[in-house]
Amino acid sequence: MNDLTTPPELLRIYLIRPSRYDDEGYVVRHWKGVIPSNTLSTLHGLNLHLDSTRALGATRIHSIPVDEAVERIPLRRIFRQSRQAGTRVVVALCGVQTNQIVRATDLARRFRAQGISVMIGGFHVSGVNALVPGMSPEIRELIELGVHVVRGEVDDCWGTILQQLLAGSLPGWVDHLHAQPDLAIQPLPVADPHTMARFAVRDQCTIDASRGCPFNCSFCTIINVQGRQMRARRPQAILASMRRQYARGIRQYFFTDDNFARHPQWEAIFDGMAALRQSGMKVSCMMQVDTQAVRIPGFVEKAAKAGCDHVFIGLESINPANLAAAGKRHNQVDDFKAMIQTWRQHGVVTQVGYILGFPNDTPQSIAQDVRRLRDEIGVDIATFFILMPLPGSADHANAVREGVAIDPDFNKYESTHALTSHPHMSTAELEQAYRDAWSEFYSVEHMKRALGRADPAVYWPLFQMFLWYRNSAGQGEHPMLGGFLRRRDRKDRRAGFAVQGRLAHGLRMLRYHGRLLQLWWKMLPEMQEVWLATRRPEPDEGRLGAILRGMLGFRPGVVLGNLAARVNRFRVTRQDLSAYWASLQRFAWKRANPLAIPAKALREGALFSHFLLQLLALGRRQGA
Repeated sequence: MNDLTTPPELLRIYLIRPSRYDDEGYVVRHWKGVIPSNTLSTLHGLNLHLDSTRALGATRIHSIPVDEAVERIPLRRIFRQSRQAGTRVVVALCGVQTNQIVRATDLARRFRAQGISVMIGGFHVSGVNALVPGMSPEIRELIELGVHVVRGEVDDCWGTILQQLLAGSLPGWVDHLHAQPDLAIQPLPVADPHTMARFAVRDQCTIDASRGCPFNCSFCTIINVQGRQMRARRPQAILASMRRQYARGIRQYFFTDDNFARHPQWEAIFDGMAALRQSGMKVSCMMQVDTQAVRIPGFVEKAAKAGCDHVFIGLESINPANLAAAGKRHNQVDDFKAMIQTWRQHGVVTQVGYILGFPNDTPQSIAQDVRRLRDEIGVDIATFFILMPLPGSADHANAVREGVAIDPDFNKYESTHALTSHPHMSTAELEQAYRDAWSEFYSVEHMKRALGRADPAVYWPLFQMFLWYRNSAGQGEHPMLGGFLRRRDRKDRRAGFAVQGRLAHGLRMLRYHGRLLQLWWKMLPEMQEVWLATRRPEPDEGRLGAILRGMLGFRPGVVLGNLAARVNRFRVTRQDLSAYWASLQRFAWKRANPLAIPAKALREGALFSHFLLQLLALGRRQGA
């Protein structure tokens, strides 16, 4: 091993966001991800800043972000580099949520066995004892392993932590929970291109323009980890970062603030983004806001001018008794419909967070509320969660104090499992009500209605979300925690689960892909039906024959991207599409005249190919 008393020439910091295990013990990892980690970008930006300012003297910093949700952790490379002369390797397990703490502990154990320094931070280690006295067993285990547990935000002390680590003076328990940094003077997050290439939307990055929340919801951990006092980054710094990253191809921003509407300088940010758009920089954003954001004078109007095309709203419930019990009295159910309409009138897609399992819920009331949410209030997108007593929330502290039985498996804290008993439902009934909510809300008729009333500018982004949410629900994954195409490492399995042989594992993966293909076989025609019923025909649309001639006239060597662009020129009228569906319903493959199959198959294949090529062009249209 390297001499830890001598300052190294190079400090390699592996910023690793660990994943979690699924119910079968496999690490959840996908080919492409959906939502990148802002914590990774924040710490990466801090590392780049410290290296550029030579904060560690002669020691250079090499920052390597790794998101295990979309890539395999390079364990062998890390182990090999830890033995190189003049190099010190540090692993920072960052942004660790409660459902990731089990996997994070397993990784820490492997790194410590190789003598590698390990730090861990995130909402779980910061919140688990924020309201509960003492030290929880999993935190004590980490400290006994020699892991440095870092509690709270580190923007203003990251350099000091690294200096202490190199000097061997960093304690096992580093508590900065209440020393909340002034974000106005801190470096901004920097997205790593290598990491972003592993996500479906490559021109999007995250940024926390502010932290904290002034409200007092009982299920929330934000207020007890980041505080109720809003702390914000300077608009000038945010806009300057957008200009720099635009040259790198970044066009879309996800403001990860728990409540962007409470940013004290939101207006300057929106005005600056609107000016960027007027200058030709087509930046856009999505954000999280509260239900009262529409009451802030000019907020919705300026958000639309700034390129905001999507808002996530913490609706949580449409049962007033549930909202009162959760401390969310500022949510007024009678105002929800007008609020949604206000956002829609400005061309912004509305997505609401909705929690199931409040004490007043029953399977019947949940089903009724979901239908009312969809049909009466008119929400475009709903994201459902099962109520969880998250460590760091008042709900968790009350449950511990009252001796309520809570499922001890932290790996299940991902919004799809019932973790405590319910007064009106069994665990199985609540989880079934959760699954039914997804299928009930995302009906074909609702998607037709929502896309039919949507602003043309957000038609394809909304269609894309419908496609993604139905795909995730069909696979039993939460859409905000999943990704495209699962990858299962045969040998990397949770303790207590046997490592299968190659043949058995291969058959397991074959069954998985078979179920996936079966889901897509059912889903894609339904989505095509939605597309046919809602797309806006253009005046110069060609006839079906033009489509066929155009498709058959292509040379085999034309690449798929060019094919999508060329086929996209050929449009069909609704009468053509209606006739297509009628013929598809009448056509029985097994009984058809063999001589008639090629013509009918060609016609149907052409239209379905046209639909698929529309889907392939989603990213191109969205970035246009």
